[in-house]
Amino acid sequence: YLTDADFHWRLAKCTYQLAQIEGGKGNVEKKKEMLYSAKDTAERALHLNQKSANSHKWYSITLGSIGDYEGTQNKIKNGYTFKEHIEKAIELNKKDPSNHHLLGRWCYGVYMLSWLERKAAATLFATPPTSTAGEALTHFLEADRLNPGVWKENLLYIGKCYVELGKYPEAVEWLEKASLLPVVSQDDKTAEIEIESILAKYGGK
Repeated sequence: YLTDADFHWRLAKCTYQLAQIEGGKGNVEKKKEMLYSAKDTAERALHLNQKSANSHKWYSITLGSIGDYEGTQNKIKNGYTFKEHIEKAIELNKKDPSNHHLLGRWCYGVYMLSWLERKAAATLFATPPTSTAGEALTHFLEADRLNPGVWKENLLYIGKCYVELGKYPEAVEWLEKASLLPVVSQDDKTAEIEIESILAKYGGK
């Protein structure tokens, strides 16, 4: 399977998912090691097949996952690369809801950049990245249209966008939908904590 892109992106996916499990157990160094390994494996998949939507998607996911371990400059550079590959994944497969969710995550992340991160981006690029909560919301809603009401993390981000837009009743509606979904993964566990926190703050508004 050394020359099989499908094998490598699947291996990257499995490695990434195991890294999340290790992180949930508190094995911080093991998680970091596995995330970098997943990124390298996804990069191999991409080199083997540039027309594979899943290779582009998993390269984006794994590249984004190492952000916590990178300096600000690398994090910003990787952010541009993330967007480039997730847009390519959408071009190759518009019906995959996770591609739209990931582009929404990029938009939301850029919208939430701190002043310091924006200044760093401005020194690196003539035109630093910009986005809005509304733009992020569009992508999250598209992900939900393709996979309605069953993705806890996506529903959470729809709610977070509505909070940023000051539309609290809509935010609460989507967050309550999210809270009703079962917790089946480490990502769901993380999302559930945030859902409860935001509902506690805005549920009565």
